[in-house]
Amino acid sequence: MERVSIQRWTPDYANWGGYCATVSQALRTHYGFPAEACAFFDFFAQPATELEQQASDALGPEPLDPATVATAREYGLLLQAYEHLFWDTLEATTR
Repeated sequence: MERVSIQRWTPDYANWGGYCATVSQALRTHYGFPAEACAFFDFFAQPATELEQQASDALGPEPLDPATVATAREYGLLLQAYEHLFWDTLEATTR
């Protein structure tokens, strides 16, 4: 039975932080946004080494078996679907 490395299933906080830093800088530079308006992006632009370790620890030291990966993928897709519904609902209330 093939086992899957946990590194593939933990969030990539370094890239996410880089994206947030880029968006924050662009909002300031190109649109003149003040610091308060960029606070969300500034917060997530900071290194999250402790959070990365917690995510890795939560998955455990052993590689994940295919059944666990399939279940995790299903739950992740459900979470994305719920988030999509949330944003669609907010958009519908502004029309």
